[in-house]
Amino acid sequence: MKKQIVITAISLLFCTALLAQPEKDSLQASFIRYQSQAPREKLFVHVDKTFYLAGETLWFKIYAVDASSDIPDSLSAVSYVELIDRDQKAVLQEKVQLRNGKGDGYFRIAPSIRSGHYIFRAYTNWMKNFSPDGYYQQNVTILNTLSENTVSEPPIPDSPHHVAGNIQFFPEGGNLVNGLTSIVAFKAVNPTGKGIPCHGVVVNQHQDTVASFHSNRFGMGTFPLTPVKGNTYYAHVETPSSTLTEKLPTAYDQGYVMHLDQPIGNNLDITVTTSSVPSAPANSVAYLFVHTRGRVKFIRVNQLKNNATSFQVNIDSLDDGISHFTILNSERLPVCERLWCKPPRQQVHIAVNITGRDTGNILPATPSFTYGPREKLTVHLTTTDPSGHPVPANLSLSVFLHDSLQPIPGENILNYLLLTSDLKGKIDSPDYYFASVNPATTEALDDLMLTQGWTRFRWEDILQNKKPYFEFRPETNALVISAKMMDKHTNLPPPPAIGYLSIPGKPFIFSSALSNPDGTLYFNVGNFYGNKEIIAQTNSLTDSNYRIDIANPFSDRPSWQPPADSLFPSRARSQLLDRSISVQVENAYRAAEKHHLLPLPPGDTTGFYGHADLSYSLDDYTRFVTMDEVIREFVNDVRVRRNSGRAYFRVMNSLFNIFFDDDPLLLIDGFPVFDGDKMIGVNPLKIEKIDVVPHRYFFGPSISDGIVSFLSYDGDLGGYHLDPSALVIQYNGLQQHQEFYSPVYEPGVRSTIPDLRNQLLWSPEIETDSAGKKQLLLYTSDLKGKFALVVQGMTPEGLVGYSISTISVGHP
Repeated sequence: MKKQIVITAISLLFCTALLAQPEKDSLQASFIRYQSQAPREKLFVHVDKTFYLAGETLWFKIYAVDASSDIPDSLSAVSYVELIDRDQKAVLQEKVQLRNGKGDGYFRIAPSIRSGHYIFRAYTNWMKNFSPDGYYQQNVTILNTLSENTVSEPPIPDSPHHVAGNIQFFPEGGNLVNGLTSIVAFKAVNPTGKGIPCHGVVVNQHQDTVASFHSNRFGMGTFPLTPVKGNTYYAHVETPSSTLTEKLPTAYDQGYVMHLDQPIGNNLDITVTTSSVPSAPANSVAYLFVHTRGRVKFIRVNQLKNNATSFQVNIDSLDDGISHFTILNSERLPVCERLWCKPPRQQVHIAVNITGRDTGNILPATPSFTYGPREKLTVHLTTTDPSGHPVPANLSLSVFLHDSLQPIPGENILNYLLLTSDLKGKIDSPDYYFASVNPATTEALDDLMLTQGWTRFRWEDILQNKKPYFEFRPETNALVISAKMMDKHTNLPPPPAIGYLSIPGKPFIFSSALSNPDGTLYFNVGNFYGNKEIIAQTNSLTDSNYRIDIANPFSDRPSWQPPADSLFPSRARSQLLDRSISVQVENAYRAAEKHHLLPLPPGDTTGFYGHADLSYSLDDYTRFVTMDEVIREFVNDVRVRRNSGRAYFRVMNSLFNIFFDDDPLLLIDGFPVFDGDKMIGVNPLKIEKIDVVPHRYFFGPSISDGIVSFLSYDGDLGGYHLDPSALVIQYNGLQQHQEFYSPVYEPGVRSTIPDLRNQLLWSPEIETDSAGKKQLLLYTSDLKGKFALVVQGMTPEGLVGYSISTISVGHP
């Protein structure tokens, strides 16, 4: 009899598994389909330092990766970078070109900028479709010592414990359920968002103590709680500066709780418990769905026995970084979720060694050896994989004065991509969590998962196979200018119509786009650099009632609020004075060298139509005073005819040797002209060349019977008068690269110009070779002290790593 019961139970479990398998496969397929429809990007930005004075330059290197694999990403070709002030206003903005997932740029900090904390943030146009929490964001501090009011914000004591704080509680898995024991995490912070120590007790409405707690690292901790139906719970909390009373989350009568035990050996144990549900079927199941950054790692379905079940996951099956553990019920509805982080095991190792001019020996970068002022140093970089084998990598290196004004930043490419980028809000001391693996860091890391975890998608959208909607397109090859076409009278989108955008110049840029039903237009304009005048218009003869508005390409969604703590430590005032003098001296003596722009990359100098079939250089012919005469005498493949008093251009079809019946596309320096009389009225003495394309041309939504392109000497429209309905604005293209200046000192040659650089080197584009080697030169300045060498980067396969070392400069 006992044997029969066992066989029956096994059969029931087997049948349940068979029935659940299609559901499991369907769940995985829906998740993968959703992820493929909504690919994500991440940006990490290596900023040269985090403390600046007005008049200095902020340098940065952008690493763009696929958010699921951390492999260098090629989805976007443009990144948007901003410096945001306390009022959420951008004080500096740039567009930076990305090549193979990398780009670099700079901000010149103006002498007029206000002192304060700022947010440096970066994102792509595609990332604007998702929460701004996914943008790269970094706190930077700027002091304007040239202003009488150096500190524009009221100074706040340096202590992180000032003023009253607040505390939040987070049940593991999401909810408290009456009668079921849950782990409750908490985090106490001060008004600047920094964690503060705390301790306290949990009481019910009768003031009976049911739990006690105290914080671990960064104001976080956990305690167990079994809520009882009918009770309400409060926490009495003591912080260094205040006493708080907070209500705990309300417990539900029915639901699920989950608990994840820290691994013993290589396995994670996850237990799931649910309250008794009378209507639940006898063979109720629970699904465990695990993914790491959107890549499915584990799906299992278990039958609930006595309202509970457990799962075991081998941590070797998970990628480094944060994984999401989601529990779904029999109806495949998510009921619990929590995060767990696997400390990185796979990373690129970067070794930094130094050869001094005076020593000639290769030594590890260490402050124990002191180098002299204006000494030539050779920096030896070596990159190896986790097994110690050499591997090529793309790196960036910053060498800066490390003092009480400028600490070594805690965020790096490793802890950002594998930790902070997958969490919500600002993380205290992100470098702490991966510095070593021990019980304290393991506990703090799990506390962080419980208090700052979040999901970047809605399970409802996945389960309902909802196709995501995207307002912003990825700029996969080059800049795309977004605009909107509206009816001037109704202020509503008109029926789809063609809009035109031109950037006059040599060479010019021309683009056309068909408006969507909501009026949006996307103009593919390729890559152009610096500030240009752009002209947008519709066909003035047929669509004169429409207007085009150019959209702001930068995100209008708010960022983090910059921290409210003091701008600099009060003990560093003497260092601040020295730093201010140094910056002013450097700008006085080396302004020209510091602001030297690098040559633009070679570009296509031909028009969008390529090399024209026919091209007429008017200087090769006798000059005439009217354009009508020029066309008639020299341009045999173009004819001007008049009908009802209006001029019409016609181009000869080179295939059939007859003139087309319809209008060609008329351009002057890339600007379309729809009125033949206005083109005839152009002064031919200002036109250098006429290009003719003698065949039907398809360009985006536009179809024209040939092209006649007039090119002025200066690319400035040759005095052509624009239609009043055309929109003319200044528009910033991509940022042109600026050279980082460093003087060169040869032995025996003494310069009398003071050298007070606090930033000795910024090298954003370093490639180690197949042997993992690369050498760079730097020259120390007249400043004495400790200098930090921060190098970070990644391999083509997505292994990331960093190295921080320091050297001393003084009198050896």
